[in-house]
Parts: sequence; C-alpha cells; structure tokens
Amino acid sequence: MPSSSLNKKLVLTYSFWKKLLALFGLALALLMALAGFLSNFFLFEVSFILFGAYAAWAVLGIISTISITLYPDKIVGCTWFGHTMIPTHALVDVKIQSPDSAASWRFFHGSNKNKRESIQVAGNFLSPELRLWLDSYRRNIYRLGGFSSTRLSSNSAVCVEFEKAVSSFRFMAVLTAVYLLVYVIYATMLYWQYPVFAGYVPQLPAWPVRLVFVAIALAVYPLLQGLTKPPVNVPNYSLRVAQAQQQAFRSALIANGVAWLGLPLFLLCGNRLDFYLLLLIGAIYHYDFYPRLSTWESILQAAPETPQVQAAVPRRSMQVSLALLGGLSLASYAGNPNDFRIRQQDCVDDKGNPVECHSSGSHGGGSGSSYRGNGGSDSHSSTRRGGFGFFGGSHSSFGG
Repeated sequence: MPSSSLNKKLVLTYSFWKKLLALFGLALALLMALAGFLSNFFLFEVSFILFGAYAAWAVLGIISTISITLYPDKIVGCTWFGHTMIPTHALVDVKIQSPDSAASWRFFHGSNKNKRESIQVAGNFLSPELRLWLDSYRRNIYRLGGFSSTRLSSNSAVCVEFEKAVSSFRFMAVLTAVYLLVYVIYATMLYWQYPVFAGYVPQLPAWPVRLVFVAIALAVYPLLQGLTKPPVNVPNYSLRVAQAQQQAFRSALIANGVAWLGLPLFLLCGNRLDFYLLLLIGAIYHYDFYPRLSTWESILQAAPETPQVQAAVPRRSMQVSLALLGGLSLASYAGNPNDFRIRQQDCVDDKGNPVECHSSGSHGGGSGSSYRGNGGSDSHSSTRRGGFGFFGGSHSSFGG
C-alpha cells in the first residue's frame, strides 16, 4: 500500500491476473505475424508482421514490468531486463485515454519526443486505488495536469538541436518504409515468376553466407555505441553541436542500414526469415540508439548545475538481437526450407495437371524451381528458371 504522505515514494505494481490475461494478447500478436508470413499477399505480409511485432513488444513491456516507483526527484521503472530511471526536474506527461478503459500515462524527460527517456504506466493494469494515488501524486508532487510545470521550452537550444537529431532518425525511418515497399513489389514479381524462389545463387552454402551478414549486423553495435558518446575536447560550441549532429545522422544511417541488409541476403538465399531477421535487428538498433535529451543537455551543458538524478536508460539491443538470432535460427533449422520461401500454392505440369512444387538449383548460376508430373510414360518434367543479368532465364522440357 502507498504511504499516506505524498512526499514519500509511490510504488505501482500491475495486477498479476491482468498480466496473465495479457499473455493471450501476446499469443494473438504472434499468430497475426505468422498469418501474415504464411500469406501470399506481400503487402499484408509486411503489414501483419510489423503490427504483430509492435503489439508483441507493447504487451511484453507490460508483462515484464515488475514495479514503477515514483519519487519526488525521479521515476524508476523495474523490469525483467533492468532498471530505467528518469529525473523529474523537467517532467512531461501524456495521457493515453481509450474509450472503454482507464487512462494510461507516459512520463517523459523534458519533451514528449524523448521516447527513449520515458516510462509508461498502463492504467488498465492498475487497481482503482493505485490509479487514484497516481493521479494525486502527479498533480500534487509533480505539478502536472493544470498546475505549473518545469518542462523545457520547445524553443530552447537543447530542444532545437535534439529535434534535429530526431529528424535524422525519422528521415531514415521513411527510407526504410520505401525499402519495405520495394520488397513488396519485388516479392510479388518473384511469386509470379518462380514456382519456388530458392535465391539467385542457390549453389552458395546458406549458413556461411547468413553468418557473414549476421556478423556484419552485430559488428556495428560497438560503432553505434561510440557514436552515442558526446564529442569531447571540442571547445568551440558550434563545432561541438555540428559534430554531435553528424554522429546522430550516422547512427540513424547505420541502424537502418542493418535493416537494409535483409533484402540482398534474401535474394541470395531465398529465405524470407533472413529478410525479417535483419529488419528486426535494424529496428531494435533504431529504437535503442534513438536520440536522448539528456545527451544533448550534456553536449550543450544545459543540464542543471546540481541535478538530483541523471537519466539512466540501459541499452539492450545486443542482448535482444542475440535472442532474436537464436529464435529465428532454430525456426529456420527445424522447419521445412520451402516454408520460408516465396512459392506458388499450385504448380502444374505441361498439361496443366496440379503437381507439387520443388525448388532446384541451376548449373552455371541462376536459380529455379522444378515440377514433375506423376503420369506414366506420357509424363513430362519441366524446369523453369528466370532472373536477370548473368543469372539469365531458360526454359526446358522433355517428355515421352
């Protein structure tokens, strides 16, 4: 129970039974992603997988929350993955109200665009008593909701430079959306061109090639960590800010560049899991290295001279990426390879009879798929290959 004195801490915990019910939401999100993956309409595939991944991330954030503790000078969120702490000297809150449920709150440090230094409180998972205590605490202690607050001005130098860094990440996110559209168009073309698309170079060993791409994706993590450090030994204010903006742009480019590695790997090996694996790792990097307002306060030396607490938000992208690599690698190893390829639902032989689709490699480069009829001496076997450049295209058939 919270203390009767609002000057002391307020500990919020979610209802165990409501968190248990949230597991069904997590299962539903994963089923939605699976349904999209198994569909042959690639716009739905991308949309369902992205929405399912976002919903699973949101539900997992609620399930993994152990407690949220409010102090007069800080807010601390404790989860399975570590602690997140934000100061309250420039606290901003956003109310998330749904028509048929209790309001949720998201607390930000300094700006509602500072998503990486924020803590969300899901009102649906709190008891009615804790919701009342939370509303009273934010009004009387944090002076939010109609009272004066100490949020940073959007015209301040810190917010202006911080929003420029955010714009770099948003611009790269737009380019990634265009990249996804290219995948949808290209995958649709491959679907109509190949009974089973096994990659343009199916003779390459898939696992070594995949390991090279994964190694590149993981190797950029230390580089991203280095780019998040504020410039040092740069006494000139303008040069220091310009260098920090360059670092933010490079971080956005590298994080999204990891996501863009998925399409080349998919075209080489033909496995759609590879495409989504690198896309998700890139998305995790994008989120984990998103600009933080406290970093810009340090760069511009605009933080309070004696702040009570400093924002502390751990980076977990390496651990999450490794877990993702392990999970999808096991799925790829245990499943039927054709389940992860672009393939037509129905293949036919030269006479139009339905047959089972089989992928086959080609000699001298290229990729293709074959189908074989099951008739007697009059049965036909045909191989279809296609592509572009030196992969070329050929069609051959023979029959009795």
